[in-house]
Amino acid sequence: DYESLRTAGSALGTGAVVVMDETTCMVRMLERISRFYFAESCGQCTPCREGTGWLNRVINRIIDGRGRSEDLDMLVEVANKIEGHTICALGDAAAWPVQSFMKHFRHEFAYMIEHDGRSIVDAGSQVAA
Repeated sequence: DYESLRTAGSALGTGAVVVMDETTCMVRMLERISRFYFAESCGQCTPCREGTGWLNRVINRIIDGRGRSEDLDMLVEVANKIEGHTICALGDAAAWPVQSFMKHFRHEFAYMIEHDGRSIVDAGSQVAA
C-alpha cells in the first residue's frame, strides 16, 4: 500500500525489498545503495551525475577510515541539492536513502569515522547505540 508507506515517510521505490537485521552495517548498506544509483545515473543532469558520485565517494571515504566528522553534514547537504533538482525521479530516489540513513543511523556513521573505518556492528554487542 503506497499511501501507508508515504505516510510513514518511506516509499517502495523500485519495488525491491531488502531485509536487514541488527548485524547489518548501515554504512556499508548505504554504500551499496549509493553505488547502485551512481551506476544507474544517465549523466544527463548535473545534480544527479555529480551528486551521486559525491555521495558514493564520501561514503567510501568513511568506510576506508578516512572519514571526517563534517562528512555527515556534507552527505545531507549533497542529498538535499540532488532532491527535487533532477529531470527524472532517479535523483530523488538516490537522495532519500542518504537522508533517511543520516536521520536514523547517523551514530553508526559517526562511530565508523571515530574508529578509522571500523563498523559499530563489527565492534560487537558491547557498543550501545
